[in-house]
Amino acid sequence: MSVVTVTVLRYKPRARFGAFANMGRVLMQPIRAEGLRFSKLMGSGIDFGLIPDLSTYVHLGVWDDMASADAFIDTEAYQQLANGTEHVQKLFLSPLKAHGLWDGQNPFPVTSEQLSVTNSTKQQPQNRPDDRTQLITDNCSLVAVLTRATIRPRALPDFWRHVPQARQRLRDHADDLLFGIGVGEVPLMQQCTVSVWRDAAAVDQYAYKQSGHREVVRLTRQRQWYSEELFARFAVLRWDR
Repeated sequence: MSVVTVTVLRYKPRARFGAFANMGRVLMQPIRAEGLRFSKLMGSGIDFGLIPDLSTYVHLGVWDDMASADAFIDTEAYQQLANGTEHVQKLFLSPLKAHGLWDGQNPFPVTSEQLSVTNSTKQQPQNRPDDRTQLITDNCSLVAVLTRATIRPRALPDFWRHVPQARQRLRDHADDLLFGIGVGEVPLMQQCTVSVWRDAAAVDQYAYKQSGHREVVRLTRQRQWYSEELFARFAVLRWDR
């Protein structure tokens, strides 16, 4: 069963130049590890906005299985990423649904086996592997959502003009939104969000029943902001923080 990891790396002030340099290094020499199918290193923006947050970066990985995802922490590639960090948290996710493309592919395929194992994992307690880990167990209901889009150059002003509105909608759901971050591969043009919600009902309330968010979604279609986009929903298997 494939496993998706979202690793949030926060760096000490003196290590931030090196963290920024990692973006160029990984672009030239992509991260390789046993069982790694898809990998992205992304920078973040302050409060989902245009101003870069040079303290925080996100690595997203899609792995063959949980063993491969866990083993990454012992690799040289991970140690290079983690050098100089003051805090690291990692989400382990299982895809529930995904549509759209990222670099011409859907990296989060959902199979019947995926859904079956996800349900059984959520119903049965797991053993704690070490003291660094806080496991999500016993019928966990947490849901993660990932959105990613490549914005057409002509649509950039229109898109970013509506970001404060979308950001306010997230604040309106602060009781149900447990974590959220805006990241991207290319400043301005290639944007991604990752969020963790209390349960699926909270996601549905935000995405489908709130007029403000529905209006932004309507605009993306009407004005054709994106040349490529992807939406994915995940079960949270584990949250190391």
